[in-house]
Amino acid sequence: MKISVIVPNWNGIKFIGMCLDSLARSDFDSYEVIVVDNGSVDGSREMIEGKYPDVRLIKNRENMGFAIACNQGIKAATGTYISLLNNDIEVESSWLSKLYDGMERHPECGMGTTKMMFLDQRDVFYNTGDLFHAWSVGGGRGQGEKDVGQYDEEDYVFGACAGAGIYRRDFFEQVGIFDEDFFIFAEDVDINMRGQLQGFKCIYLPEAKVYHIGTATVGLYSDRYIFLCKRNDIFVLIRNYSLRMYFRYLWTILKHQFNDIKYFTDRGQGLVLFKSKLDVFKMLLPMLSRRFRIQSSRTEPDSKIESLIIKS
Repeated sequence: MKISVIVPNWNGIKFIGMCLDSLARSDFDSYEVIVVDNGSVDGSREMIEGKYPDVRLIKNRENMGFAIACNQGIKAATGTYISLLNNDIEVESSWLSKLYDGMERHPECGMGTTKMMFLDQRDVFYNTGDLFHAWSVGGGRGQGEKDVGQYDEEDYVFGACAGAGIYRRDFFEQVGIFDEDFFIFAEDVDINMRGQLQGFKCIYLPEAKVYHIGTATVGLYSDRYIFLCKRNDIFVLIRNYSLRMYFRYLWTILKHQFNDIKYFTDRGQGLVLFKSKLDVFKMLLPMLSRRFRIQSSRTEPDSKIESLIIKS
């Protein structure tokens, strides 16, 4: 088996059929599809069992979160490569073959990422590789830009968006799997940084193309979205920055934290933001322990990491 495609699902009956149907039209012949269902109660689990008998279905009793679901799929996968795919994405028929060919051309890369467009605006970019800002926030390269050919070339990027990324099996064996305390959001930012610290590059593969609804499961700027994103951004910072980088970017970090306080207070979500920071303190000791392991095993200097991040 060349590629294992892992699709986490939670109450995705409105769109997971679109996702699985598009995978079934693939022109690639050596792949498996594993859906990890997080206790769906909307009938999507039963629909998958009845309509997609070739799909391997892992059933969780409750919503364990995106990170745990991905890890369950990674552990069950048999492919040389492991691809992660959101359930609200439609892939082109050549998507898997373009991912596979691209990774074979780039043995120096542990990660590969996709040309991701908005589903309802197919000429507008959702993501062409993940970015990382110095104040410890990820981002999607090109998001919101109209496609006029500016992202048609292969290029090294900071990391892969786990919504439609591909990874070598030995990447996870060396770097580790997703941190399950993230639950959802920024777990891919964290693993991108851990990969870079271990010397794994990421290649953007523009011929591998998908179409994404985006935040269909949680909802953009919902209280849950804000809580998890803002908490997990700090988790990434605690775990992955050297002390030198903490002090180098301290003012930038503090400035953006204060901007968040003002912005979300004005939106009426100040308490949600406060609770996210409180949860960071509750998790501080385990995160510091994991930070020690990450920093002890890194092979790349700060200068390499700083060359990859956006500083302003």
